[in-house]
Amino acid sequence: MTSLKQIAGSMIVIGIVLAIIGYTSGGKWSLTINNSGIHVPNEQSFVTNSNELDAFTSINIDNQHVDVEILPSDSYSIEVSSFETTDITYEVKGGTLTVDAKNAKNNGITIGFTSFKTPTIKIYVPKDTQLSNISLDSSFGDVNLEHLNFQQLNLIVRHGDLSMENIVAGHTEITQSFGDMSLRQFASTSFVAESEHGDIDIDGELNGKSTIDSSFGDIDLDLLNKESELGLDLNMSFGEISFNDQSIEGDFSQSQNGDNQLQVSLSHGDLDLSLK
Repeated sequence: MTSLKQIAGSMIVIGIVLAIIGYTSGGKWSLTINNSGIHVPNEQSFVTNSNELDAFTSINIDNQHVDVEILPSDSYSIEVSSFETTDITYEVKGGTLTVDAKNAKNNGITIGFTSFKTPTIKIYVPKDTQLSNISLDSSFGDVNLEHLNFQQLNLIVRHGDLSMENIVAGHTEITQSFGDMSLRQFASTSFVAESEHGDIDIDGELNGKSTIDSSFGDIDLDLLNKESELGLDLNMSFGEISFNDQSIEGDFSQSQNGDNQLQVSLSHGDLDLSLK
């Protein structure tokens, strides 16, 4: 007797074949398969809504499938661009903005070739606002933060790229499974980053205790810290270390008194560190 898994597998194969035929014929479309059947999304199903929000100092986001951006503005607001098949809710209560982005039709996949837009949540915060805490757990989607000042960030990105630009941060913890991490004009008082698969690129200033742990990917650190004021503990399994344009064989450590300490552990990849 044919099992449900066999039927689902056959549907996926048929969908892929049809997508390839359509693409080679000049078409650009996709198929979405979920519990309710097979659907062909269209541009009309993609909607954008914007709303003003009450003031908040904390942000809590649980995301399963969209890109997330937190950006500077003149007011507190949110813009949601998504398909009608998604379920995105948000509210401000007790000074905390809570956003929940879940797929209304669970266990769905999209196959094919398409130029459709990517579902996105954009959160706007007035410039120079001091945020106390940002907590973001993202399963699929890119994350972008720009021109923010926060006391604490707890960020989990399972599948997607992470970018930050012009950030003044307190304690920052980042866990990333698959995707690149790019931090530009980034300054923190303490920093912890764990990456499984992806490159890490940071320019800025890492103060206090900073720990970077990467399994697969290159690490490029262009820091404003002075060499004489930063303790170093650089550990490499497979790859090369370059410190201020000088190649180093094996691991490297540099003891310095003070609070600013940087520890880097890299299993597979190259490390390029530049200090002032």
